[in-house]
Amino acid sequence: MTGTEEGTAEPRIAAFPIAAGVSVDTLLAGLVAALQAEGWRLAGFRQTGLADGGMAVVALSDGAVFGISQALGPGATGCRLDPRGLAEAAGAVLVALDAGADLVVLPRFGKAEAEGGGFRTVIERACACGIPVLVAVRPDCATAWEAFTGGLAHNLPPEPQALLGWCRAALPVRA
Repeated sequence: MTGTEEGTAEPRIAAFPIAAGVSVDTLLAGLVAALQAEGWRLAGFRQTGLADGGMAVVALSDGAVFGISQALGPGATGCRLDPRGLAEAAGAVLVALDAGADLVVLPRFGKAEAEGGGFRTVIERACACGIPVLVAVRPDCATAWEAFTGGLAHNLPPEPQALLGWCRAALPVRA
């Protein structure tokens, strides 16, 4: 990963583990609502289920919905993640970054990111632009996350006040 906040030696990036008994999507929904109510411009996504049992991400910048799962058919046991939908979503958030964002929030660093795809480019671009990033990390992808960030990410507990406190500290100072 490259890029740093202007004037510092490291990017503003933090992660929290996806833990049993903690709804990442509910946790991030509360965080996003609080920050948007304060007037911050957010880029990234919240994850949601679809009526057909699939998954989608909803853009924080404009509410656009991107399906990220594919139907594999009855009895299929492979990964349902749709690389095309994920790529479309990543492209949309890159456009949102170019339009201006104060913070990027991503619901997962998972298998796609661990393998070099998914939202990795979004994280890299945000860090290069000095935009803070908050992401939930799947436990089975923690080693890949550490390798990707070079150990520069802050590790936070999956608790509302810890996440909100880090975000407020990482956000730019308003004039």
